[in-house]
Amino acid sequence: MRRAGLAFLAVMTAGWCAAAAAADDHVLRLVTPLEIRTLDPHLRVWAAERVVTTMMLDGLTREDANGDPIPGDAASWDISSDGRQYVFHLRADAQFSDGRAVTANDFVYAFRRYVDPKTHSQSTSTIESVLHARDCLNGTLPPEALGVAATDSQTLTVTLAHPSPFFLHWATLLVPLERDLVERWGDKWTEPGHMVSNGPFMLAAFDRTGAIELVKNPRYWNASAIHLDRIKFIPVADHALQLKMFAAGELDVINLTDDQVNEQRAKLGDRLTIQPLNRVSYYFFNMASGPFADQPSLRRALALSFEPEMIARKLNAPTLEPANSLIPRNFPAYAHPRLDFAARPIADRLTEARRLYAEAHYGPQRPLTVNLVDSVHNRCQIIADMWKAALGARVNCTIIEDSQARFDASRRGDFDMGLMSEGAAAPDPLEILESFQSTPENIGNVGRYRSATFDDLLRQADESADFLVRAEKLARAERILLDDLPALPLAYGRTAYLVGPRIKGFRMLPSNGMFVDGVATGEPSE
Repeated sequence: MRRAGLAFLAVMTAGWCAAAAAADDHVLRLVTPLEIRTLDPHLRVWAAERVVTTMMLDGLTREDANGDPIPGDAASWDISSDGRQYVFHLRADAQFSDGRAVTANDFVYAFRRYVDPKTHSQSTSTIESVLHARDCLNGTLPPEALGVAATDSQTLTVTLAHPSPFFLHWATLLVPLERDLVERWGDKWTEPGHMVSNGPFMLAAFDRTGAIELVKNPRYWNASAIHLDRIKFIPVADHALQLKMFAAGELDVINLTDDQVNEQRAKLGDRLTIQPLNRVSYYFFNMASGPFADQPSLRRALALSFEPEMIARKLNAPTLEPANSLIPRNFPAYAHPRLDFAARPIADRLTEARRLYAEAHYGPQRPLTVNLVDSVHNRCQIIADMWKAALGARVNCTIIEDSQARFDASRRGDFDMGLMSEGAAAPDPLEILESFQSTPENIGNVGRYRSATFDDLLRQADESADFLVRAEKLARAERILLDDLPALPLAYGRTAYLVGPRIKGFRMLPSNGMFVDGVATGEPSE
């Protein structure tokens, strides 16, 4: 057995010390993240929902300043030699905000609720590595069959279906819930006045405008280290107004658009941070119907003439790092295969692209028409111009800014190509690759890609106890995607942000979470 223990506590304590400008104004003011539709940890889909809920709900683990897992509600844990069993030892002083002690049974209830088909959980990769989770999710087995058990009130045993080197990362999202409260309020249990928390903050307000207010949880086990009284999420959709409010001291942290980075870079200096994320953006093909469904050569023709570098250059986008693969380059211990034509001169690529385009019976008299669903008109127009010049293809741009609406359109099949931005809580290639897995319950496979060989490699990787063998199989699986081309890589994710001088040690994490580790002195730093 390997033990992770209290040596991490000092780091975690620092991780939730936040700052304010004056002793009577310990308030952190942030812009409301987009796409906040739920605070239910089992119904959340978007990274923005995770950011807010993890401020209120402590998982078994938390993230440190590097995004690595450290103790959360579990003070320590033991891992069996085969990597399949985790025994978590809960903190004796962990409480919910209503004063009730957090017990192992609260985690058991939450785990089982997560996999209960009646819950309609939207994003289940976090728990799918637990024994029988997938059978519970599809209704083959009851939730009680899940591999989780309370040995006693302070000891939780989790058995995995297969060894998972990133389970402790996912455990940041595995939180306890009070059964009586959830069942009493039903789908209203996350409303202000109903919701209880076991993390550093509690929900004080959440209205339809998008305004969210969190207040310090005095019963949090480490409350003495929390120097914030409140966190206010302020709905400000206009990025220019965000920048003005930041300059006036009305916002403490803001994300910048590419245009703002270009305009402000000289003034901002080291106050500007650009952080790589566990995220990749790509355009996926409709593999179920339309011109690309049974035309691998046509998909390759478009891929050969697709130039992410040119798109980034024309958009002048410093946060857009052109991609030639589907796995972000900051993922460690991974082979990182690339598109087989990534290093070829564009003139050579265009020669092959035009030949394949003609072989698919497209040309000046019969141009290909593509319905492309995107979130940004300028980018879609660049792509339309690019493919018109290279092949004579016509691109009809359908712009849907809202991610959920864009996802829904893709689920309906209203596209030939669509935009997807895929993120991961852990630097695990499986989290991104599994979106192309052709299991019936995989709603993330919006392009309807099907490959038995690819699916089998993911299964083998998921079952492998050897980290390097697992990584090798995942790289082979990505190689299949890069050859089959159900998707065209666009960009590896990065975020640009500014932090006000009264906030000490703030940083965005690769998982898109937030970390603050300092206490302000009360005066802006020079």
